[in-house]
Amino acid sequence: MEPLRTVMFIDGRNFKYNLGAFRFQPIEESADDEDRYYRLDEKHFRWHDFFSGIIQKFNTATKHGHRLVRVYWYNAESMRPFEIKERLIQSILGEYREKFTDLDREKIISLALEWYERERKNFERAKEQIYEGIQRRVDFLEFKYTGEYVVQPLKVFRFEQRDDGTYFYQGTREGEKGVDVGIAVDMIAKMQNYDVAVLVSGDADFMPVVRYVKDNLKLVYQFSIAKGIPPAITYLSPWLIGRVDIFQFFDELELLGTYLDRKSGIPPVILQAIDNRIKQLKGRA
Repeated sequence: MEPLRTVMFIDGRNFKYNLGAFRFQPIEESADDEDRYYRLDEKHFRWHDFFSGIIQKFNTATKHGHRLVRVYWYNAESMRPFEIKERLIQSILGEYREKFTDLDREKIISLALEWYERERKNFERAKEQIYEGIQRRVDFLEFKYTGEYVVQPLKVFRFEQRDDGTYFYQGTREGEKGVDVGIAVDMIAKMQNYDVAVLVSGDADFMPVVRYVKDNLKLVYQFSIAKGIPPAITYLSPWLIGRVDIFQFFDELELLGTYLDRKSGIPPVILQAIDNRIKQLKGRA
């Protein structure tokens, strides 16, 4: 029997969030909690081997061959523009003016805009540097952009004053909107060109398209990464796992020990922390 034609569909934001759970604290402490940890992200892995390893997982689980035709990796196409919302500004003033006596409307807008610009630069840098670099190295991979990345700069996630009197401000990241629709459309439109769809996402919003693809006599698999040994898979919809034909994953030892790109610019102190973690995980295996 011929190998099953297999196409992977990656929900980029969901996958980035899962990768971000693998974080390591350097020796040097930072004043801001979010900077204390070195988080692994898309640039830190050998993706050609990673995708080949996924195929091998399914070959072993099903005792049948799979031929990887294409990997589609979906991210937001644009970022929602900055918008001044007086209602939110007044809400911030009402909550924080007593604590921060120099706070006024202009200061709030300035802090929110500064945070927004950092988010925008990170969003654009990921597309121009990280994703384009990965695509050049993996010939069967295609990044696709659809929907938008939504942030609420004037909806406070964290607002504190540092010891030197400056402010640490974070708005709210609401995530991507419309990307899951783009994935679902492609899964249906490309059905005639694959036998197996591998969904790399744990979002329950994919339930309708999974049912539809299966109703058209295609196989639907799900794949993820998981922390720990035994793995703790807490961010996947149990309904989605129960609906797909097969679910597989890389545990933390497989991910760090086999697919990490140690030449991707990870600082030596973090590599040492990762090696310590690998050693710890091997003791549990």
